[in-house]
Order: sequence, then C-alpha cells, then structure tokens
Amino acid sequence: MRPTLTALVVIGSAASLFSLAGCGVGLGPEQVADERPLTSETGSCGSLVLHRIAPSDTDPDIRDRWLEDHYVYVDSDARSNGKLFVFMTGANNPNSAAQLFPQEAARLGYHAIALTYPNSWNIGVVCRDDPDPTCQERVRLQIIDGIHRTDLIDVTPPDSIDNRLTRLLLYLATHYPEEGWSRFIRAGAPRWSRIALTGWSFGGMQAALMAKLRRVNRVAMFSGTADGSGGFPGGWVAPGETAPGRHYVLSHLRDAIHPQGLANWRALGLLDFGDPVQVEDSEPPYGGVHVLVTDLLPASGDYAMAHASVVRDDVTPRDPDGTPLLRDAWRYMLTAR
Repeated sequence: MRPTLTALVVIGSAASLFSLAGCGVGLGPEQVADERPLTSETGSCGSLVLHRIAPSDTDPDIRDRWLEDHYVYVDSDARSNGKLFVFMTGANNPNSAAQLFPQEAARLGYHAIALTYPNSWNIGVVCRDDPDPTCQERVRLQIIDGIHRTDLIDVTPPDSIDNRLTRLLLYLATHYPEEGWSRFIRAGAPRWSRIALTGWSFGGMQAALMAKLRRVNRVAMFSGTADGSGGFPGGWVAPGETAPGRHYVLSHLRDAIHPQGLANWRALGLLDFGDPVQVEDSEPPYGGVHVLVTDLLPASGDYAMAHASVVRDDVTPRDPDGTPLLRDAWRYMLTAR
C-alpha cells in the first residue's frame, strides 16, 4: 500500500507528526538551516527507515551553525548495492528541502545521507569583489576541509564537509551496526570509492570539486552553477581523480544560470558523451549522455522556480499520484554505467 500524504511516525518513546510527501519530512524551503536544531530520532514509512541525526550529537565541536538534522535513509526491502549516497543541498536552503531524491536513492539500494553542511553563500556573490581568480576554489576547498584559505567565509575543521560526514558515519556505525554503515569507513575516514556524491546548485559543485580531489563512485549534479562567469568555467573546473564518465547532470532549460552551468560541464568533459538530452522527450538510457535537461513546468505553476524544480520537493513536478516526473532521470543518474 502506498504511504499516505500525512502520517504519524512513532520515534523511540515519543510520537512526532511529520508531513509526508511519499515519505518526505517537509520543512519548508523558507526554513533556514540554523533555525531548528533537533534531537536525533528514528522513524519509518513503509520499508523506508529514516534517522534524523543532530550534527551536534555526532561531534560536540559542531555547535554554532548549520545545525539542522542530517537525514539518513535505508530501505529494509531493497537489496543493498554496497554504496553510500551523499546529497548536499543548494545555497541557503535547508537540508530538509530535498528529501524525495535521497529517498529514491535508498529504494535503489544505497545507504543515503542528506548532509547538513556550510552552505550560507552564493559562490558568484561571495567572490564578486575578490580579484584573485582562485577565490571560488579557495572558498569551496575551505568548506570541504575547514583549512583557512580566505577571510570571506568562516568555516573551521569541525564544521567542514569532511568532518561532518566522517563523524556522522562513525555515529551511524556505532548506533545502528546492523545497518552496515561501517563498510563506508576505513581508518577513521570515508571510503570515497564507495561514495556517490550528489548535490543541487552550490552543493552540486561542492560534489564536483570533492570528486576532482578524490576518486569517488559517481557524481550527480542538479541545476546550473555560478562558478566562473561570462560563459567561462570556474578556474578550478577540470577533470581530476574521478573520471568524467562517472559524472551526471540534470538542469532546467529555463534556469537563468543554465548557460553558465553548460560552460562548467563542458570543462568537466561531460559533453564529450553527447549533446544534452531532454528527458520528457526521451527515456532511459537517454542515449548514454551525461547531461540531461528538462523544460517541465515546476509545481509552483511558473518558471520562476525552474532552478529548484529539478530536485527540490516543493516545486519538482509530479504526477497526480505524487510521483516525481523526473524520477526516471534521477534513477538514471544514480545507476547508469
């Protein structure tokens, strides 16, 4: 039986009311990431198990900002593919705004994490007045590891993506050993070769830079990005440790920064696999291309939300039964070989 749109989920000894879209948890996009730190909890919706983990519960040095829960999914009915999925949301968006995509990853057999991380900046804005062409790279690197490279942002090692992901994996391996989280850690660090890094907008290019530095299993990026300017890619954008053939993109044709995104994806080598394919006019495997596009009307009813509509829950287009119209494209990005 399909989950209802609203469900009462019993969590530990307490009961909490969640607004579910499928199994979504539904904090609105207007909720900022620092606004509502929550106590770590566990619940379920059908075979989908959800752990909501407060970042501060994984590391006491995470205590000031970016405190919204990490959202963690496993599907007890799905055959595990032995891979970890990590999703990073867009700039200034709460972690809870895009949960349908991580849920779909869990149904495909991934151990899935929507990671709360430092995302309080627009990359085009934060570096606008810095004449150093390495500014965007330095900002993104500091978000990854917390090593000081610029005064434009304040991200320390405890708040970095690397620390937050490592601490969360250690927490999950300790508290839910039966779920198999320990397979994604080696010598106290993430096993990058088993990880699919994914993200929307700002988060997508964080994933791309991490994949340049480390060999990961795959990369899935959503929406245009502001790295670089004037149709030229960001100075750091180039293939690296993870081969171009492991990167996939989905973008909306009416996204204002879609053209800038194309410049970056070309620099990553993704257009070497063929011109972008419009998903509503095709079907998997989309000719084996690595850049997918759409012109579907966002659920908001206008194209002003085109940038968000490829993955954010409140505006992604859906069938009358609630199924995301882009679900096949999401699945392709996570399973194509």
